[in-house]
Amino acid sequence: MRTNPEYSASPIPKFWNEWLAQGEDRPIMGVFGVCINTKGKDFDYWIADLYSPWKEIPEGCETRVIPGSFWAQFPCTDETLQDTNTKIWSEWLPALQGYSLAGEHYIEVYLFPEDGSNELRVSIWVPLKKN
Repeated sequence: MRTNPEYSASPIPKFWNEWLAQGEDRPIMGVFGVCINTKGKDFDYWIADLYSPWKEIPEGCETRVIPGSFWAQFPCTDETLQDTNTKIWSEWLPALQGYSLAGEHYIEVYLFPEDGSNELRVSIWVPLKKN
């Protein structure tokens, strides 16, 4: 889906809810949310998995290669994801010294709860390069 950073806090959760509502009929698990900068104000948002070359690519899906990078990782929860994302772009990145953004992909990682917990583990990854 294509969205705009100024109003993406609403359509992205809606996109996930629609995808989750498919239940077991979902073509992929949804380990990642990937933001792809389209060189303009808008960006593409994908629900994604790791690619398994021995499996057939599900209908309606496609593959992308995300270049390796030095990633700043911001652990958060599903409930604090929006607030953490806002702080990354409005506070952390503007104050960052010695590094700048590298690449066009920003990633949300969703991991199953660890033993004894039922809370989803979430992390936002931002690619960086040393100036």
